[in-house]
Amino acid sequence: MKYLVIEDEPLAAEKLVRNLQRKKPDWEHLKTLGTVREAVQELLVTQPDFLFLDIHLSDGISFQIFDQVEIQCPIIFTTAYDQYALRAFKVNSIDYLLKPIVESDLERALQKLETRGTGPRADWKKLQADMRPHYKDRFLVSTGERIRSLQQDEVAFFFAQGKHTFITDVAGNQYLFDQSLTALIEQLDPQKFFQINRQFIIHINAIKEMVPYSKGRLKLVMEPQTPEDAIVSVDKSPRFKSWVAGE
Repeated sequence: MKYLVIEDEPLAAEKLVRNLQRKKPDWEHLKTLGTVREAVQELLVTQPDFLFLDIHLSDGISFQIFDQVEIQCPIIFTTAYDQYALRAFKVNSIDYLLKPIVESDLERALQKLETRGTGPRADWKKLQADMRPHYKDRFLVSTGERIRSLQQDEVAFFFAQGKHTFITDVAGNQYLFDQSLTALIEQLDPQKFFQINRQFIIHINAIKEMVPYSKGRLKLVMEPQTPEDAIVSVDKSPRFKSWVAGE
């Protein structure tokens, strides 16, 4: 069995491949790919027996792959969030792994794959239509006794501090917001927003400069200025650079 891993977080991809090689040493790992563009280029010339496919990639949603190339193999999806996605997987009899991946879930998925064999098992176009996300394009915030609606391009960054989440707009105004960064990132357009670490989700238009930092990290100079240093974590730096470059 030959497979591709399409996953934009290097550490998660490496862990998945290690587990697969340990559990199925006779299976061949062809490549790990981190973007929609790379996946399309590879799938135009390669026919794997199955795919591990993350939903959110650095340059978009993995369902965009189906617009550009015909998938002729089973897919095991991976996602950090359940919400609507897992319901759609079940309806279409698609396997999924919820991050962080539990070994028993991985074993179940592999057994299910072997039982079904290789070959198309779902209408990917229908699945794509069912699951194409609708990104949040406005955010309600309170300012005194008034409520204001911020458009997505008015947001400079989201910032987590303790148990609270704040929105800072392009004018530098800060508002308390009632969702965590973990919940927010699933709702944001990945072409405009990027979670650089556990504290910040930033809008691409708010980046003024990028400065090399220690241990392969990047320090961002933002406009408006962030309340603490905005450091791109080491595991996200390669993906972040590709995102900024539009790759």
